[in-house]
Amino acid sequence: MLYGYGIPAASFWLAGYLLRRNADDVPARIVDSAAILFTVLLIVMEANHYITGGDPNVSGNALAETALDVSLLLAVVVGLERVRLVSGSIVHDWGALLLAALVLAVIVFSLGIADNPLLTGEYVGGPFINWVLLGYGLPAVLAGVLARIMRATRPPWYSLTALFVALGLALAYVTLEVARLYHGPNLTSGSISDAEQYTYSAVWLAFGVILLAAGKFLRSLPLRVGSAAVILLTALKVFLIDMSDLTGIYRALSFLGLGAVLICIGWFYQRLVFPRGTTPDRSPTTAS
Repeated sequence: MLYGYGIPAASFWLAGYLLRRNADDVPARIVDSAAILFTVLLIVMEANHYITGGDPNVSGNALAETALDVSLLLAVVVGLERVRLVSGSIVHDWGALLLAALVLAVIVFSLGIADNPLLTGEYVGGPFINWVLLGYGLPAVLAGVLARIMRATRPPWYSLTALFVALGLALAYVTLEVARLYHGPNLTSGSISDAEQYTYSAVWLAFGVILLAAGKFLRSLPLRVGSAAVILLTALKVFLIDMSDLTGIYRALSFLGLGAVLICIGWFYQRLVFPRGTTPDRSPTTAS
């Protein structure tokens, strides 16, 4: 695969660079397209080779393979976004957009549904260094980097989409990590205890507060909107799930924690985000 796809990919990248030195014409664009295609094929096939041990007929860990694909292809998207700013090539421009759309579809339909370890019971690995980190944590960071570097070079919807994908992946990561700590490598084994149910609520609240603080520090409205969405989701969970499932001290802690956080957020917005303006001096002046 390295000879069949890696060397041709490198050759196409070099040929595209040399051709564009003269003109960004049809031959240069064809070569640039081939470079992107062979790079993507190399990544996908190498990921499959690594997971299946070199036998394409063997069914490997689907979550692990998807995690590798998403992380590596997101890194390629970030690279293409940087390359297009230098080359000015329409192929690099559209290649970055199309590859980003492909990765988004894989995230939604594979990581979100088909290969979600909460639904499949797929082996996820160790407590912290595991496939959840590679499939959800690292892509969250890469999507955040993508949103950050593209704010000034893409339309607002592009960076906002990348940002909300990053937040969704980050929330999924902390959720799955909690499940890993309670259930072991198979997230579907055993039942959900009161302690685990409460931990989800506490971690989601903490995540929402961190987003709010980051939104204030970076002066980012999308981050504050994401914080509000996470806290609203937590509130719905507390009232719809924790109220019926939790018992004893965990139910009390869940409601007390939510109430304390909401009070703090209200104070935060009143004092720091929307402070009251100072009253102008209205003292009467004497007429001369």
